[in-house]
Amino acid sequence: MMLRGSVGNLPAHLTTFVGRRQERADVKRLLSGSRLVTLTGPGGVGKTRLSQRAAADVRRAFRDGVWFVSVSSVSSSALLAATVAKTLGLQTQPSTRVEDSLVEHLASRSTLLIFDNCEHLVGACAGLIDELLRACPELHVLVTSREPLGIMGENVLPVAPLPVPPDEPGTSGDPTAYESVALFVDRARSVVPGFQLTEDNRDAVVTVCRHLDGIPLALELAAVRLRGLSPAELAERLADRFQLLNSGSRTAPDRQRTLRGCVDWSYDLCTPAEQDLWACVSVFSGGFELDAAEAICGGAEPMALLEILLSLVDKSIVVSEEADGRMRYRMLEVIAQYGLERLREAGQEHAARVRHRDFYAALADRSGAEWIGSAQREWMDRLRRDHLNFQAALGFCVDEPGEEEEGLRIAGGLREHWLRSGALDEGRHWFDLLLARGDYSAETCARALYAAAWLGVVQADVGYAAPLIERGRKTAGELDDVMRAQFDNLNAMTAVLTGDTATAIADNERALAVFQSANAVNQEISALISLQLAHGSAGDTESALRRHAECLRRCEQIGDYWFRSYSLWHAGVMYWQRGDAERAITTLRDALRLKRDLADQLGAALCIEGIAWATAERDPQRGAVLLGVAEARLDALGTRASRLPWAAAPHQACVEELTRTLGERRATRAREKGAHLGAGEGIDFALEEEPDASAPDTTRPAPTSLTKRENEVAELVAQGLSNKAIASTLVISQRTAETHVENILSKLGFTSRAQIAAWLAREAD
Repeated sequence: MMLRGSVGNLPAHLTTFVGRRQERADVKRLLSGSRLVTLTGPGGVGKTRLSQRAAADVRRAFRDGVWFVSVSSVSSSALLAATVAKTLGLQTQPSTRVEDSLVEHLASRSTLLIFDNCEHLVGACAGLIDELLRACPELHVLVTSREPLGIMGENVLPVAPLPVPPDEPGTSGDPTAYESVALFVDRARSVVPGFQLTEDNRDAVVTVCRHLDGIPLALELAAVRLRGLSPAELAERLADRFQLLNSGSRTAPDRQRTLRGCVDWSYDLCTPAEQDLWACVSVFSGGFELDAAEAICGGAEPMALLEILLSLVDKSIVVSEEADGRMRYRMLEVIAQYGLERLREAGQEHAARVRHRDFYAALADRSGAEWIGSAQREWMDRLRRDHLNFQAALGFCVDEPGEEEEGLRIAGGLREHWLRSGALDEGRHWFDLLLARGDYSAETCARALYAAAWLGVVQADVGYAAPLIERGRKTAGELDDVMRAQFDNLNAMTAVLTGDTATAIADNERALAVFQSANAVNQEISALISLQLAHGSAGDTESALRRHAECLRRCEQIGDYWFRSYSLWHAGVMYWQRGDAERAITTLRDALRLKRDLADQLGAALCIEGIAWATAERDPQRGAVLLGVAEARLDALGTRASRLPWAAAPHQACVEELTRTLGERRATRAREKGAHLGAGEGIDFALEEEPDASAPDTTRPAPTSLTKRENEVAELVAQGLSNKAIASTLVISQRTAETHVENILSKLGFTSRAQIAAWLAREAD
């Protein structure tokens, strides 16, 4: 079946096309300025379907038609040209090269050729396409392949999986705004008539889409399983996705009938060296960098390993992307799981995981040793990028007998990371598991006890921190003075939490003297900040600000930003307590900018909380929104202002003042508004770098932004009508209906038909 009213053989779609509006626009743009565009991406990502839909969008630009060539069915390079000729309906002569016949036919024609699934004949396709383009000036070619052709004039457009909802606390909104969910729901309705996304099944559907990486083929195969499984049961069984997703369309090519067949096809096209590296890098979680690959998958020379890795990137097995100025590599979960199976089959998984653990244990050690001055930023970024790899290494150490010491070494080396990333509960989880086991060396144990106790102190959990400090003091008895003084510093912090400021000041002064004598700069600055807190809790603002000035001088000397940001935060609170709201807000914003740069979630929440206190009296509405921002951020970190002695009383006073000024209803609504701002939006609002979030909501599109006809179409979309049904109702062509829907989505900034329905429902309220 072909599209009516067009020249060529472009297949008609048998199912609705969901999403990819930006990619379609990109293809159209690239074809307007280039004669060769290649869509690359992993198997099942939807390259073929996108190429067909994009070609349909532009087919009017090619008077001699759009022709679809299925290269996947061609088994030999020698048959490629003949297959193209047959597709075009050419009768070739034995005495003439088929390529010459193609050139003669296409030389004066305005034609778009789609070469689909070229990866197994990439060299032959490159040669033929290059010859045709050089000889046929009006010819355009659109290619789909798991790797580029690598010829002159080629424009490569990577096709990514469909977007999935983020796995973040507090994520809300319509999941069908994400194209992966919209596709799954669409295909589910074709399998289970009447299927709806409900409050009961939405979490399971979102889980399915996340675990399948938003890969269209995987989502379509999963939707088929709804014939016999509920969404929740489907989500539970995705651990063995290759076995579960094994029933696709009987008419599809073998490589697209099952998820395993799709990935098998890619694996078989790799060289043995590429297959080995694919299997090895599957032990990484959340991506990896070149130094990690060299350490864990060594064997080849570094340059040789890099060449193999880049070849996997070209073949869409590995995705490369720049992060913080470093090139980082990752695999989709489906592809990584396949590689892990191959690694297990080869009996190499345990050895690879040991190397993985060793690398990340050494990385944690280095971060602790080099956590000083300007190097802090680089280490913060690196630890954040490898958070999931540390999780994997710790999980291995917990599960494997005899690995506990290395696990505790990793967890203890990540103290600053647990604090900065806000992963306080996670850090405590690993410490709780590991400290209850094993016979550890004094150094490893003391460092871990110190880090674990700090997490308890930050969460104001004295009951958790105090026993760890006591155990740490005993363990550190055989270690150096600095280690022992660190537990004095911690004990001082628990004294602040319990209101014993005299003990807090005395213990901190004693620890500070040891750190200064040993030139332990990081510990010295930490003690100065602890003294700020202690003096501030005692009501001695002047002494707190004096220690702040000392702290800033030391931070300036070593180029530190981490400790500087905390000292600025506390100084801002002190200025507010002295009645200088203007200076308080300025200082707290300086701290918040550093927190934003450092991605310190806890510190950012504390700064916004302080800005809310200083703002509440002069601008109650804004102060209430800010308080809501801070409350949501602290809640996401497993704590709240009421649990922190240096924040509890001011927070409660702020709540009461806002309630009196605004009234309970207005104050509550403003705080809720702040709570619903994203993390970045909340920081921008606190810094006044974005439009005022306390102002009335003007984000809804105005009804007049649509034409009369578009409003009619939107109403029919909201009723659940397809484009075909809309065309019939309004007596217009289906293509015109499609254009109206696309215009509506574009004007309203939406990505799904469900969003149109939701918008109309809001406008009707």
